Amino acid sequence: MNTFLFTWNPKKWNWTTLDADVDCCKAKKYLDDGWSCGVTKKIIPGDRAFLIKLGSEPPTGIIASGTVLKAPFEDKHYTDSTKKALYVRIRYDVLLHPQNEKILSKSDLQKKIPKVHWTPQASGMTIPPDEAALLETLWSAHLMQIGLSPLLLPEEIPTPEQYWEGALHRISVNAYERDPRARQACLQHYGKSCSICSFDFEAIYGEIGKGFIHVHHLRQLSEIGETYEVDPLHDLIPVCPNCHAMLHKQSPAYSIDELKAMVKK
Repeated sequence: MNTFLFTWNPKKWNWTTLDADVDCCKAKKYLDDGWSCGVTKKIIPGDRAFLIKLGSEPPTGIIASGTVLKAPFEDKHYTDSTKKALYVRIRYDVLLHPQNEKILSKSDLQKKIPKVHWTPQASGMTIPPDEAALLETLWSAHLMQIGLSPLLLPEEIPTPEQYWEGALHRISVNAYERDPRARQACLQHYGKSCSICSFDFEAIYGEIGKGFIHVHHLRQLSEIGETYEVDPLHDLIPVCPNCHAMLHKQSPAYSIDELKAMVKK
């Protein structure tokens, strides 16, 4: 899973539905939309996406984050219908209105993550793993600073790679696991204890553990088609962070029954 930077310059394209899109994202906790990816074709579903507002008109900086739902495809160019352009589908988990909300400024990005070129000429630029992890941390801190709770808990953020005492540790959480409606339906059916080890955060930690649990997707992304609709009762299952990490210790992930058998031993 990689992280890509997408760009928006209001002088080049007028986002006429921005107000409605921001309201929709806040109401539903996500927004599905298409965006140009320049000439980049290596983007795949599950990749992380950040959208930066550029141009001469302030403010400039990161206004949105999300996850890629569909690999690059051709469609009419966004400014010239006689031409073609490459697009991806993105599920935004946060979309800020640059005129009404404080965005993560370009100057802060340049100061705190100087290795990334924050004024690319086109969308689809890869952000290296180490810098992507820094961006995730900076973005989460910014959202909390302006009074928003990131949709993703810190340990659920699909950063590319994180190193723990010299060992590579990677957990990818796909967009279907983060859909708040599907998550809620899953937990209403199965409860909020781990389906593998039965750990209950509220029972152990009290009020601060209430409602805390990860949700694991039982189907591989390779099995999911473009028109796939998640079934919360058959495709999702609650697991604690420890068991979630162990499920993803191999690819494809271990099955729930396989990990249960390991726990019983």
